[in-house]
Amino acid sequence: MSDFANEQYLIIQILHLLSAMTFGGVVIFEVLILESLHGRLSKAVMMEIESGIIRRARQFMPIVIVVLYATGILLLRAHFPDLSIMPESIFGRLLMVKIALAGIVFVCFVSAMTLHLLNKMNPLVFKVIHLIVFSCVLGIVVLAKSMFYAYS
Repeated sequence: MSDFANEQYLIIQILHLLSAMTFGGVVIFEVLILESLHGRLSKAVMMEIESGIIRRARQFMPIVIVVLYATGILLLRAHFPDLSIMPESIFGRLLMVKIALAGIVFVCFVSAMTLHLLNKMNPLVFKVIHLIVFSCVLGIVVLAKSMFYAYS
């Protein structure tokens, strides 16, 4: 690791974990809790709840995403200044899969924001994007824990 990465590693790692918890928590809440309310509450009430949540999430989620991906890149560079050696270790291979899942999440996030801004978002696309992101978030969490064991 570079001197900067060594000195700042803990701070970068904590910021990464906090932003990952925030992003993942919102996604998990929306998929497991919010989606289950659709059959129990009226359409008007659900629209009010969802629009309030979306409005609030739009205020802080872009910052969370920037922190999450920026710290992820810094952590990647701290562990692998030479990216070509990543496939040589189990840790590196797991990280490559985690990065691929994070890439899918990023594409979904940008797609959702773009569709929303263009007023082209519909409930089916919204649900599909959330399920894809939810699956990727679960995969990332499992990989992160697996990487911990591969590294130690």
